[in-house]
Amino acid sequence: MSPEEFSRALETKGRELKNYANNRFPSISGNIALRFINGNFRAGGFQGQSFDRWKKSNKKRGSTLVDTGALRADNHYTTQPGQTTLKNNRPYAKSHNEGFQGTVNVKAHTRNKYSKKKVGTGRFTRNGNERMQTVTYKSGEGTVKAHTRKMKIPKRQFMPTNERDSVVLNKAIERQVARDIKEIMQ
Repeated sequence: MSPEEFSRALETKGRELKNYANNRFPSISGNIALRFINGNFRAGGFQGQSFDRWKKSNKKRGSTLVDTGALRADNHYTTQPGQTTLKNNRPYAKSHNEGFQGTVNVKAHTRNKYSKKKVGTGRFTRNGNERMQTVTYKSGEGTVKAHTRKMKIPKRQFMPTNERDSVVLNKAIERQVARDIKEIMQ
């Protein structure tokens, strides 16, 4: 290889690396970060310097931080040349990720009241008694005045922040970048 050919090859590889850093790398790192966040939801904690398990909640269904799955599903990323930004547009995402303690204003609203009663199904037992079914129905509603409420939401971090980054995520991105650069330089 002559010095001119070597110089052209070096310029070509330099353009390929610049293209990778500005265009391909942001989306690759964004996908790795989304897999990392989903892994935190599956594991029930944050994988930072060490694994921090989330404090259990008192709810009856779903796992901690997952009831409808909206918080988990709303994680996404945006890219700019050479940069990836993780986002979650749910209004309560920041409160859960960083924790919250303070006073909240509750608007005036109506609260439904429910009752239960037994209703015949139209089918009968062998003895001739009608089978009964318990039905829940709305029996009224009451109004709740506007008021303030003290809240304390424990920190259950699922997404890395500038203050609290993740070594696990950084190493995964570094491994992928090393693989990609090695492939480009061959």
